[in-house]
Amino acid sequence: MLLRKDLIEIQVVERVLCVKLKNVWTKNFVEQVAIETQQLVQTIKDEPWAAYIDIRDWIMPSIEALEGFQRVYDWCAQNNQSHEATVCRFDMQKHIIGDVSSYAPDYHFYTQSAAEAILWLNQRGFKFTLPDNFK
Repeated sequence: MLLRKDLIEIQVVERVLCVKLKNVWTKNFVEQVAIETQQLVQTIKDEPWAAYIDIRDWIMPSIEALEGFQRVYDWCAQNNQSHEATVCRFDMQKHIIGDVSSYAPDYHFYTQSAAEAILWLNQRGFKFTLPDNFK
């Protein structure tokens, strides 16, 4: 599936799903992202894995899209995602993700710095470097 690059960059690096959200997402686009996420994670879901999520260029989703976000987070948790580092620009973004994510604070790190997010994941055993298209 080809997702719109003006809305998302998504790839697996080592045992980390890297996702960069951009612009405004609709309910239909969230459903496409859910399918793509499930396909990408097939290769790593046999063991605990993490996610690096960059939402600094993301504009809040439509209300209808939030339900889809909940389903994506639920699926990831059920399929061995154990940690997440989220890079945000605004506190409101943190609250939106926090409302749909069920990860305990010890397993979900919020920051405004990509370097801090990478360091936090590396310290928890998820050794990876950020792909160039995420910088």
